[in-house]
Amino acid sequence: MSRKRISRRSLLKTVPVIAGIAAVGLELMPDTADAQVKLPHDVAKYQEMPKKGQECSTCVQFQPPGSCKLVVDPINPHGWCILYAKKT
Repeated sequence: MSRKRISRRSLLKTVPVIAGIAAVGLELMPDTADAQVKLPHDVAKYQEMPKKGQECSTCVQFQPPGSCKLVVDPINPHGWCILYAKKT
């Protein structure tokens, strides 16, 4: 059985759509407004190792000790994903 690979371009087109659908869904269901939809590791291309000096602990989305605002737990502080955004 072959695995279909997702291109970065298609992923970057899909993530905003998913986020928009989730936001609209949360607006329509006020009782669940506190629930947050997080991306699975494979969709975020999460890996346990840093990439080119970028790692989760220096990302604005990282929440110590091992969580992320956008990707499901657990998150390694020295990991990395395509949603990385450096803290300023």
